[in-house]
Parts: sequence; C-alpha cells; structure tokens
Amino acid sequence: MSTIEVSTTEVIVIAAMEEEIAPFLQKATAVGEPVQVGNSIHRNVVINGVQTLLVQGGIGLVNAAGAATSALLLANPDSPEALRPLVISAGTAGGLGDSVRVGDVVVGTDNINANADARAFGYQLGQVPGMPVSYPVPQVLLEISSVVVPEHRSAETLHQGLLLSSDSFVDQERSLVVKDLFDQVLATDMESSAIAQTCHVYGAPFLSIRGISDLCGPASDADFLVHVDDAAERSAEIVMAVIAAWAAAGSPRAVAP
Repeated sequence: MSTIEVSTTEVIVIAAMEEEIAPFLQKATAVGEPVQVGNSIHRNVVINGVQTLLVQGGIGLVNAAGAATSALLLANPDSPEALRPLVISAGTAGGLGDSVRVGDVVVGTDNINANADARAFGYQLGQVPGMPVSYPVPQVLLEISSVVVPEHRSAETLHQGLLLSSDSFVDQERSLVVKDLFDQVLATDMESSAIAQTCHVYGAPFLSIRGISDLCGPASDADFLVHVDDAAERSAEIVMAVIAAWAAAGSPRAVAP
C-alpha cells in the first residue's frame, strides 16, 4: 500500500463502526494516518483512483450528523471553490422489506428519520420541523448504483427503496410498529437520515448503501453479531464500485431539491 498525497477530496464515506470501516482500509490503494475529530476518526484514502475521506463516525443520529458536518467542513479546506464531495453512508442495516434477506444490499431511494413525530403541529410523520419530509436521492445517483451490480455478484441481491433511521436498534417488537407506520420501508439503520439531513443543509450529494446483517426478528441481536462483518463487506464492495462508476460518469453532483 502506498503513502498518500492529499489532493481534492471527491468522496466522503461515513460508517459508524470499526467493522464497517475495515473493508475499505483493506482494499484502498493508499491510506493516510487516522486523525481524531470530535468523536470521529478521519482518514484520507484512495479508492479506485478516487481521493476519498473515510470517516468512522460512531453509532446513532447525533454522532452521524457530527461526523458528516466535520467531514464536509474539513474536506478541501485549501480549495474553497471545490464542489461538495459525494457523501456515502456505508455499513450495516436491519432488513424490514418482505423481499430483503440477510446478505442483501439496500440502496436508499429516500431517507426518513423514524424518530421524528411533530404531527401535532402539522408536520408529517418522520419530518423534523423546519426540514423536508424526507431526503430523496437524485435519479442519476440511483442509476449509477444500479449499473455496478452485474459485475459484483458477492452482493446476492441489491434493492432500492425507503431507508429509515432511528436511535433504536429495531427488534421484532419494534419492527411491527415501524412497518405499520412506514409500510414501504426496506431497511433501517441508526445513521443515514442524519447524514442525509446534514448533506441537505450543506448542498452535498448523498447516497446510502447498506448491507443487511439481520431481519429485525426475535434473534436480531445475535444475527447482527454473526453477520456484521459479512454485511459490512457487501456494503463496502458496492460502495467502492459505485465510486468507480460515479467517477467514470463525470462525478455528477446532483442533489435533491
């Protein structure tokens, strides 16, 4: 592995845990020294020839928002004219869709904060007051995430659909409530909607790509521990392929309205 010469950061990849960061460190062609920034660990890496800021941000919505904010503010400090990097939320998630299985990968077409409920004041379920109802991903980024799949078979199935986030690990009991409130949901994690909201504020393009570690069932905690490494690997493989395809497509930086 070569040493790194930092140039313009094109992509920011954020994952919560060490297990979710490890596949990127193993496959990057260059890795810089880790830098502690608040509760996050930042590393400059090169993935498929693309200068990337790899961030281990910690678990939960607040940690994720802090990690995304610090990454966006610290990326390219010497190039104020540089475009905002593409931000990707990577790692694991619990599967909630009927067609989703352990080992699948879910790309969020839309991201919603399942914790938010200000309906008493006229907001929609999942909408943080003063913010959009949800954070849809531009079609160009979804198309890029699709074209890589045929060449990367280790992700058995890739789905696109609604991704929820909350500060609660979703077990079987909670999954029934969540699916009743959001009947189109495919998967749930604890970070993506917070990163999506931060990207909305800063005008950065966003995409979430999550490997399914469990199905939010009666043994979801045990299943997660068994499958976390494999699910993280599957997420990382698709993320790295998406980075290459995105760069080859001219690095489109479409953002949701």
